[in-house]
Amino acid sequence: MSTASTSWTTTQVFLQDSDTHTADCFRRTQWDELCRVASGLAGQQCIALDQVASGLNNIVRVLEFSDQTRWAARVHIRRRTSLVSRTKLETEVATMQFIKEHCDLPVPRVFAYDVDENNPVRAAFILMELLPGSVAMDALGGYKVHRGVIPKEHRQNFYRSVAKSHVQLTSLRLPKIGTIIRNSEGNYECGPLPGIGGPFDTATAFFEAWADSVKFKCDKETITRMMARGPIPAERMITIIDNFPSQIKALASRLSLYNEGPFPLDHDDFLHSNIMVDENSFNVTGIIDWEGACTVPWELIAFPDFLTAMPYIELVKSVELEDSLLSACLSSKRSQAIAYSYGAYTCVGKLGTYDRIIEELESTCGKKQSSH
Repeated sequence: MSTASTSWTTTQVFLQDSDTHTADCFRRTQWDELCRVASGLAGQQCIALDQVASGLNNIVRVLEFSDQTRWAARVHIRRRTSLVSRTKLETEVATMQFIKEHCDLPVPRVFAYDVDENNPVRAAFILMELLPGSVAMDALGGYKVHRGVIPKEHRQNFYRSVAKSHVQLTSLRLPKIGTIIRNSEGNYECGPLPGIGGPFDTATAFFEAWADSVKFKCDKETITRMMARGPIPAERMITIIDNFPSQIKALASRLSLYNEGPFPLDHDDFLHSNIMVDENSFNVTGIIDWEGACTVPWELIAFPDFLTAMPYIELVKSVELEDSLLSACLSSKRSQAIAYSYGAYTCVGKLGTYDRIIEELESTCGKKQSSH
């Protein structure tokens, strides 16, 4: 979900600054119809305000009711023509509902949604709670003032609050690895992961399926061009990248110390662009953008990219209650090597010496681990 900014602009400025797809989506969306849906749910009239923001995938507009209560209306920019894209929206909603029902982690309450862009609104949408505060990236002047860095005087409190949220998040666990879905009885369970399959009963099964399905984001021509002046010959880099999935598959049964569930919930973009804060205290007031969330092996739980290692681990330890699994994984060089290489290979398509990571894993995994 890309409610990724509270840097609201007016409609006029928004349309001037947006690309063609975003502007077309805004004009295509029947905002009056969306207000009619919201009014029916809330039992009072509402209007779409001249406050708009957008991220990579979505437009967010503020709706205001007659009692001055406000909701966020989020519409998907590109048409959701595939079953996969519709399923992503449904699992995102199910994830937020699951979190809302099982812990105090601040996520938006979902009032209504529709995955079919052929509805009267003419866009797939979610009507949700408008959380208080500002996105941490945008707070106190935002990127123009702080260049994406949390102001120094607020860092300690912010990092501690993020650590508390991280502990709450990973304390939500399910018996399988996969997305969160709701079955026909309304209960929560794990569903398949897009492009991989599942759900998976063990970390071993997940890593094996990932190895069989993953595709590196850069083709050989691009890698050759990028390595033209690199320290490693392009042919060598291509071989390293090509071999990595099969090497992970060979190690799959030895990668995880916690091969069987329950498995923790993971936010796949746990960054300060998706974390909302109170601008006075920098306490976390909300976590947004749950589209890619799923349960994962513990070895894929990583640091938020904007935090340094050791101080954050100590903060996590200070707020852990039921167990210390999160701090243990963050403290493990082996686990973090797996998490880093998985993210770099799968999500980024980053060129790197994956062979060295394999050598390290082969030396540290040892014999097949027993299930915990």
